[in-house]
Amino acid sequence: MGAPAPPPAGKRSPLVFVLAGLAVVVVLGVVAVVLVAVQSAGGRLSGPLKAEQCIDTGFGNGTGNKIPASTRVKCDDPAARAKVVKITAERQATAYQFGTRSEPDCPAGTDGVSNVTLKQGDKRYYEACVRNLDGPHPGDPGAGGALLSVGDCVSGGSFGIGGKEVACTSANWYGKVIARVDAEASCPAKTLETMKLRSFGGGELTRPVLCLGAGGGVLATGDCIADPSYAVGGPKKADCARPTAVAKIEGRVRAKRDCPATSTHLMTADGAYLPVMCLKKMRPTLNDKIRSLGG
Repeated sequence: MGAPAPPPAGKRSPLVFVLAGLAVVVVLGVVAVVLVAVQSAGGRLSGPLKAEQCIDTGFGNGTGNKIPASTRVKCDDPAARAKVVKITAERQATAYQFGTRSEPDCPAGTDGVSNVTLKQGDKRYYEACVRNLDGPHPGDPGAGGALLSVGDCVSGGSFGIGGKEVACTSANWYGKVIARVDAEASCPAKTLETMKLRSFGGGELTRPVLCLGAGGGVLATGDCIADPSYAVGGPKKADCARPTAVAKIEGRVRAKRDCPATSTHLMTADGAYLPVMCLKKMRPTLNDKIRSLGG
């Protein structure tokens, strides 16, 4: 006999566990939805256009002087083509836009300039300097596109028609830009010639003076010139070993007194950056286009 046995412990219904499990799943699901929503909101573009954001238009070597329209996109968007490197202006589009603009002040490496809207249909747009996400990069030094900068090459020409950017690999480049400055006085010591850019109806250009160094068609110490009697727009280079060379350049200076002692003749060009070309005559010319230094 003895004391009665305690009643058996009650068993929980399996339904309780099932309901608890469902509750956990529902809570976790809600958390996941919230996280996805927060992440999605954080990835949306908002606010004004900024540097390092991307647009859906890129530039090739033949589009440097055009200002195409574009729209801001995320940089991981398959439509992204270029990245903003600088904002130069913010404007409102109008029905009649016939005005011209001067070249914006863009940093080196800029592949082009675009009018960027934040979304399709916006009237307000940003003028932006941009660089392609992938090559080609027409703004790289010497590539021949985008905006003129250090390392780029320009064409030559008489009567002020030179100064167009060309690829440094082309056969007709005249001079290489070693600096772009506000005035000739700011050109570096190695400058031999200058060109001044002009804006046709678009306001003042930033840093309009191109400082050109040796190379191309620019005459430097050690180069030889052909007979200037036949030259239009100034003396031209000649191979020093050929009979077409009539004189060798001993220096390019500001005044006759600065010519080296080895010089026998000179040529002058009023208004040039270095107006005196010191020469050592090698052969006679058709007429007296080079004159003696005298005493």
